[in-house]
Amino acid sequence: MAPQILLFAGTSEGRRLAERLSAHGISFYVSVATAYGETLLEHAHASILQGRMDREEIIAFLRAHPVECVVDATHPYAALATEHIRGACRETGTEYLRLLREESEDGWREDCLYVSTAQEAAQSLKNLPGNILLTTGSKELSAFTEVPDYAERSFVRMLPTEEAVRKALSFGWTPGHLICMQGPFSEELNLALLHQFHIQVLVTKESGKAGGFWEKLCAAQKAGARTIVIGRPPQVPGDSFEVLWQKLCKRFMINSR
Repeated sequence: MAPQILLFAGTSEGRRLAERLSAHGISFYVSVATAYGETLLEHAHASILQGRMDREEIIAFLRAHPVECVVDATHPYAALATEHIRGACRETGTEYLRLLREESEDGWREDCLYVSTAQEAAQSLKNLPGNILLTTGSKELSAFTEVPDYAERSFVRMLPTEEAVRKALSFGWTPGHLICMQGPFSEELNLALLHQFHIQVLVTKESGKAGGFWEKLCAAQKAGARTIVIGRPPQVPGDSFEVLWQKLCKRFMINSR
């Protein structure tokens, strides 16, 4: 049977949903932005689409394939991707489901500096001394080039992809200041990195439980490092993993046991 579900999987929750669909023998399309993402989604029942799609490309795909439901499991900060996916679903009349990453229950702390954007975080860093650990991904790097001596003071932790490394190098970071690893990370590993590079300021997004947010905050506190948290952009309505899974089970008559 042709796949009836198109999953945009840009998060650990998306990978988890792909694994559960495969375990239940459900065929589906899964869209990933990079070749690296494709290596994390090698499932027997998945037809993988590699490469970013804009609104018009998604519309064309939905019109050419028998997709009845689209699941948006992109990153909470990938607002443009969500806008494209929702717009394509509205245009084609395709059911849209949003898988939301759970926010950290203990996310708000008095010892953190909360900002709205990477640009605001960079502005705050201009007034803070010491080495910096950037854990906000490669997409936001340009904002931090405004920080004085950024290439010497800051270390970038990001996905181990050719695209990400090339971007960081083009902005002036050297290989010795790049930490290429796939998260999420334990508190112990975060703490080791903070000590290794003598970090005094950690910059992170509010990446939720699945993104290891709490582990970063605890490690920074133990290391005596200041933390700057970039808050999430406004989110479209959506569901937690289990609520969305039950919707799919009902919609496609999947035995959830």
